[in-house]
Amino acid sequence: MKIFIDSADLDEIRKYMSWGICDGVTTNPTICLKCGIEGGTEGIKQRTLEIADLIYPRPVSVEVTSDIISEVVAQGKEYATWAENIAVKVTITDRYGESMLPAIYRLVTDGVQVNVTAMMTTSQAILAAKCMESAGATKERPNFISIFAGRIADEHGVEQAAKVLRQTREWLDLFDYSSEIIVGSIRRPENVNSYAALGAHILTIPPDVLAKSLSAARTRETVTQFLTDAEKALAACREMELAQVAK
Repeated sequence: MKIFIDSADLDEIRKYMSWGICDGVTTNPTICLKCGIEGGTEGIKQRTLEIADLIYPRPVSVEVTSDIISEVVAQGKEYATWAENIAVKVTITDRYGESMLPAIYRLVTDGVQVNVTAMMTTSQAILAAKCMESAGATKERPNFISIFAGRIADEHGVEQAAKVLRQTREWLDLFDYSSEIIVGSIRRPENVNSYAALGAHILTIPPDVLAKSLSAARTRETVTQFLTDAEKALAACREMELAQVAK
């Protein structure tokens, strides 16, 4: 299982790189805004270049800002020129429910790595994977299908979210497709274990959820006890040494 950090904060990304748990980064304009990035598209481009260089060869996903097929293709091709490890985020449909597969197919055909996002059903995931496989996708440079498990659970319950994820993974494995499943909307530490166990290749995790995943009251108590006991043991050793010297 891989972890993609949901952030455009360079210090946060560096931190998780130093922990050995950052396998990629996902961004969008809202994340960039929250991180204080200014300058519109040019500001986002500059930060993306910094992230791409920082995490290379790991991928950084950059989201297009249109749902018009010609504009999506043009934006995606432009983004792909920024760095070798750019993955272009494209929604599975437009705002009216019309397919974005034509744009996805053209981008993958032209060698652009694509992250198909905002998927809520198994059929959406299957069609996205089929589209990219037909366009020449390979396991050496996999494309991504992002399932929004949290939003599925909000509307239909956690059982449905689990079903979509499990069915999608089974289908990909059955036909030996190259796409990797990203689970987005990770909101709680318990999601990390459950979604990974259900077959997610990748989890996108915000820094606040990562912090909560490591923290546990009993662990803190145990570490405190270890350190306290160690101090007592060392003090006792010093006293024994002094007593030996006094003899």
